[in-house]
Amino acid sequence: MRHAVGRLAKASRPLSPAAVGLLFASCVSPDNPSSTIVRDSAGVRIAESPLEASGEEWRLQLPPVLQIGRTGGGDDGPDIFGRIMQVIRLSSGDIAVAEGLANEIRIFDAGGGHQRTFGRSGEGPGEFTTLWTIAELPGDTIVAVDPRGGRASLFTSSGAFARSFPIPRLPGASAPNVIGWLDDGTLLIDALTRSPSRDTRDQSTHFLYAVGRDGEVLGTLGEFAGQQLGRNGYAVAFGGRAEFAAGGELAWYGHSSRLELVGHDRSGSVRRIVRADRIPVAVTQAEIDESRAAAEESLRGMSGPAVERIRATEFASDHPVHGGILSDQAGNLWVERYRSTPIEDSVGREWDVFDAEGRLIGFLTTPGGFRITHVDAQFVLGVHADSLGVETVRMYRLDR
Repeated sequence: MRHAVGRLAKASRPLSPAAVGLLFASCVSPDNPSSTIVRDSAGVRIAESPLEASGEEWRLQLPPVLQIGRTGGGDDGPDIFGRIMQVIRLSSGDIAVAEGLANEIRIFDAGGGHQRTFGRSGEGPGEFTTLWTIAELPGDTIVAVDPRGGRASLFTSSGAFARSFPIPRLPGASAPNVIGWLDDGTLLIDALTRSPSRDTRDQSTHFLYAVGRDGEVLGTLGEFAGQQLGRNGYAVAFGGRAEFAAGGELAWYGHSSRLELVGHDRSGSVRRIVRADRIPVAVTQAEIDESRAAAEESLRGMSGPAVERIRATEFASDHPVHGGILSDQAGNLWVERYRSTPIEDSVGREWDVFDAEGRLIGFLTTPGGFRITHVDAQFVLGVHADSLGVETVRMYRLDR
């Protein structure tokens, strides 16, 4: 396996303040001071959006064009969901749902009618110990990941089991976490490594590697900074974390403490850098006190070294500036805005959207209780949870 750490570090080194100033002076139009600057440097496309930049407001048309699932009455049937892990729209227009509680993949037509169900709990061919996520690969193939079973299973579009392959685990790394797939079917795996190539005693380290459709390791994309660790060895509360996404030909990495997203190809070479100025929100003493009080409540009656380590948790000075990221079918990059307060059922999530060139083009607020799982040219698909936690599938038409 080939490490790409040196090349990655060199390619993603930030520009000097002087260089940034020259770029702004030469590239920003006085008539459009908030425009995104896009340039090429040694084969890397770099896009930078200033603080005042904003995308056009995008909306999801209400009500949804499709809803699958019953919220009351009955305890059986394909439209009763226990825990929806993933929802995708297939190239045929059908909707595929990974139902985690039943360990089943359920296919519905464009009108929401149930077509077929395949997969079940078990350890045999076409069965799952824990169904985690699904995707559509070239050739109308549906692939499903079973992390506890340590394998990926491939099915035909009709639901027939084709084959499976083991998900490789690298020596010295934690259990593999599937990030997603590239267009050519390459699987991207993230694992925390206990033996990084640099001294990171105060920071967790993620190791990203590419896996082929037969389970072979194709190469490594490098080591990436994770959570900051306190003196107790635990993550600093309210601190930033590593975020990953896969789409098209690129694997995306960002650290949520700043908005700088770096797209790597399968070999680990940097191809895109997307930056946007964001001012982090300071962590307040009230937030720290509330967090400590909640921890004390959960630790009531407990003792021992682990408890004392939890009590010694340190706190970041600033909140992250963004949450999760995802890549849609058009190559747009969706970046969730971070909220310092928990997201309630009635409050939607906010997303900034960058196009394939890295330009900030859109801003979207989703309906309350809705979690995006799939975006294509016309529709946004995902999972809605009501106030009781009952989940249904919803698809909205996207107005750009």
